[in-house]
Amino acid sequence: MSHFEYIMVMVSIIQGLGLTLALRGISRLVRSAKREVAVVLWAVFLVFLYLQNWWAFWDMASVEEWNFIKFLFISLYVCIVYAMTELLLPMSAPQDTDWRVHYLAIRKWFCGLLVVLVFLGVTLSIYIVGVPLLHPYRIMQSMFLLMAILGWLMAGVGVHRWIAALMLVVLLASQVVFRLLPGLSG
Repeated sequence: MSHFEYIMVMVSIIQGLGLTLALRGISRLVRSAKREVAVVLWAVFLVFLYLQNWWAFWDMASVEEWNFIKFLFISLYVCIVYAMTELLLPMSAPQDTDWRVHYLAIRKWFCGLLVVLVFLGVTLSIYIVGVPLLHPYRIMQSMFLLMAILGWLMAGVGVHRWIAALMLVVLLASQVVFRLLPGLSG
């Protein structure tokens, strides 16, 4: 077993648990009488983020030298996404959860973790994969960062619905542009 395969076992476990948590959370949201659009949009965003991350981690298969610091960076990244998922869609949430009240209570933590996640994603791509700092994908990451900071600063649930929707659109568009168009993926 290579170092990459060994490290990806841990990543796969956390990613799988997080994706399961997100899908179960969406199921609870759909059945809830007090659902909140922002929470639904963020939950869908997290599902696609897990899928995008799974695919993006394959870019690390060509990395030849692994060390504990690289392992910690990757582990921290997937743990933060998992923490965001548990924060947004806690397994212990009662069936009658008012998702708007819940979201407004956790939004600073959620958006703050998202800010950290963007910085960590940039660091991972530079330090582990060797993607240049001025790669065109940084435009998308800058958009993620700006929206996450706005989410952290702004309290109104209406603006969070727009931020979550824009984040989802940017995530999906970035994957179409940078994964499907030749010449932009590297």
